[in-house]
Amino acid sequence: MSKFAVFGLGYTGLSILNTLKKENTVLGISRETQAEDSILLDLSDRAALENFRKENLGAKFDASLITFPAQKLENREQVFDTIFSISKTVWMFGSTSIYQRITSDITEKTPLDPEHDRYETENQFLEKGGKILRLSGIYGPGRNPANWARKGSVKKTKRQLNLIHGDDISEAVRLLLSYPGNDLPSELILSDGQWHTWLEIFRFLEDHGKIQAIPEEKMDREDSFIDSSLIRKFLPGLQTKDFWGELEKLEELI
Repeated sequence: MSKFAVFGLGYTGLSILNTLKKENTVLGISRETQAEDSILLDLSDRAALENFRKENLGAKFDASLITFPAQKLENREQVFDTIFSISKTVWMFGSTSIYQRITSDITEKTPLDPEHDRYETENQFLEKGGKILRLSGIYGPGRNPANWARKGSVKKTKRQLNLIHGDDISEAVRLLLSYPGNDLPSELILSDGQWHTWLEIFRFLEDHGKIQAIPEEKMDREDSFIDSSLIRKFLPGLQTKDFWGELEKLEELI
């Protein structure tokens, strides 16, 4: 049985913890969220982090996953050193927003934006031998894209919306951590690979009487389609949920 550690028990971390626990020994670590058999640890507390490192040096984790935005930690160097010292492999979540929008499709080869707030931290992490899974916009129960439209935080344009369901993230992580080979790239992209625009989503909600009809607006910025075909070559069994079916569930239409 493999032994994993999940750092950060937010929306995705908690789901991943529960998924991995079905077949593995998993330790959840969070600053304020406590689940069954997880521990509370403030990673910004240097002394507490050092004690955690000493306590776990004896039996290394087969893999650890950092689910929170590590660039916000002032002591991220210590955090990385600690996690790498107690783990055979370390993964970290990133965001596809770090890629420059210079082509119609975004892949792992697309240049990164050096001005992005994750840029330096990710480079530091990769230099230590870590692997990054960059996620598209996360949706699912409690994260309904329709609410973004209702709140006016998005506009009714033809802009492409790249998404990934929270459950699909958990399954992808499970498959990545159990991958038998040693040829996984250090950077991978995860999206549902489906084409949908905000214009289509607005019209769907309008047609079902979920929001008031409003005029279409012009795109205020360019966007690109997130191509996640590379990760599917390594994980051919990976399935992702149908967006429109999930939206119907979230809107209680079925």
